[in-house]
Amino acid sequence: MLFTRTLVTAWACLLIGGGIAPAVFAEEIVVSATLLKIIEMVEVPAQQAGTLQAVHPEAGVIVDQGEVIAKIDDDEKRLEVEQAKVEHAIAKREAENDVNIRFAAKSLEVAEAELGRSEDALAIAVKSVSQTEMDRLRLVVEKSRLEIEQSQEKTAIAKLTAQLRETQLQLVETQLGKHVIKSPIQGMVVAVFRRAGEWVEPSDSVVKIVRIDRLRAEGFVRTEEALIGLIGSPAQVTVEIPNRETISVEGKVTFVDPEVDPHNGQVRVWVDIDNQDLKLRPGLRAAMTIHSGS
Repeated sequence: MLFTRTLVTAWACLLIGGGIAPAVFAEEIVVSATLLKIIEMVEVPAQQAGTLQAVHPEAGVIVDQGEVIAKIDDDEKRLEVEQAKVEHAIAKREAENDVNIRFAAKSLEVAEAELGRSEDALAIAVKSVSQTEMDRLRLVVEKSRLEIEQSQEKTAIAKLTAQLRETQLQLVETQLGKHVIKSPIQGMVVAVFRRAGEWVEPSDSVVKIVRIDRLRAEGFVRTEEALIGLIGSPAQVTVEIPNRETISVEGKVTFVDPEVDPHNGQVRVWVDIDNQDLKLRPGLRAAMTIHSGS
């Protein structure tokens, strides 16, 4: 299809206080070789190894984003989750247990009281308490202080262990969630690669989904028209289907290729269009006009 260009000039002459309004130019660029293409196509993979319990959609079925499309056997992983929950509960209980700290504090209180009484007795009668006994009492007090520090350290470690168990629980729960395969986009299932009962490895494709509610009209414009400023310009895409009414939709330029095509000396442009009613199909040829104002 040969490129054609139509230049439409609109003059508005308005006398206001003796002045004349400036001329306004609007340019229509007719795009050649326009073809409707798919914007998004995803081969949805398995994220965990295992046996497929179910693959829900068949080819031709439209699925929503986030819809469950397949499930991998997860009995073993569920047991791992339960084990992780118990381990986390035990670690949390140990982290909250302060019995050792309270016992050590009470022991220190008793030891200090006993040392104090001995020191009072020694002040009254010089030889009422032997030096050996005083040394022993001081040692007991110091030991009680160290036991408090030791208990506090064990509690701090128990809290870190509880955090570790919580992280491990979250990890196992995340792995469990990956046994459910969900559609990352809204679209139509066009291929089913695996069936229930088959073994899959991570990255094995299960189904292919194509987004059809939004398409891309791709065509070519002359090099001198392919300015970066063309991005965002409104465009009209018209599709004529035999024995059906002509479909016309509006869109905007989303991409102008920085490279000139060596085969035709033109530049590729994209216009994304809505196809909510699903009347248009990828592969159809279309007529496209870009409205570029200057």
